[in-house]
Amino acid sequence: MCTKMHNIQQYSGDSSSEDDDTNNVVTSSKDSPKSDLLPSSNKLLRVESATTEEPVEDDPAKHQGRVRSFAHERGIWASYVYVDYNDVEPLNDLQQQIIDKASKDLSLELNRVDNLHLSLTKTFVIRHHNITAFVENIRNAICGFKRFRILLSNLAIYVNEEQTRTFLAVKIAETSFVSLEQLVDALDGCMREYKLPVFYQERSFHVSFLWTLGNQREKLEGVLPELDELFSAIYEEEYCDMNVNVKRLHLKCGNKFYDFGLV
Repeated sequence: MCTKMHNIQQYSGDSSSEDDDTNNVVTSSKDSPKSDLLPSSNKLLRVESATTEEPVEDDPAKHQGRVRSFAHERGIWASYVYVDYNDVEPLNDLQQQIIDKASKDLSLELNRVDNLHLSLTKTFVIRHHNITAFVENIRNAICGFKRFRILLSNLAIYVNEEQTRTFLAVKIAETSFVSLEQLVDALDGCMREYKLPVFYQERSFHVSFLWTLGNQREKLEGVLPELDELFSAIYEEEYCDMNVNVKRLHLKCGNKFYDFGLV
């Protein structure tokens, strides 16, 4: 039976574990509600022992200087729920125009966010044996939600709490908040079931599309009005293509992806 549960602190970094730094990454401490999903205690002991034998060392040189906000651990999967923005082609043009301007006017190297998305949860980590039940919890929580359209607003700058990366993002228009907030509330219920972090209290919905190392807020704020003009020009010309019709949500869980259709 389908049940529906209705109804981020200012965001300081997007929530993709690959493309963006993340804060407050919390591991699920709840075992799966279904006992048949859990290994026996002896097997679990052997698995957890194996995960601690060979810690994986992070090498920022392999990730354009990015530093992990949490240690890699086998059997623990970095995850987040999101709306996909990878097919919004005009954002590619916006990325390139701003990269060129920042390089010329600020001597600042901006990098593309490869996986363009609108986060609906914080990045969290969950144990492998909990994934199946967790996915079903999400499916049940958002079933019955109707499709909706997201409009854009203006550009904004975000710096993560560690001050290791700065992001340039396009904000979502407040007229699109109602459906987004209802979805976040439903997802928060799933997060609480597994003792995972809920979304930010002060919700600032946005799509990060460029990043640079360190805290570069001051530099970017100096040219933000000009960058906003670039965005506004593209948005006016490509209005229909840049406003996304949300038909489904996505969950990235490690290297696995799950889709959840809206009605």
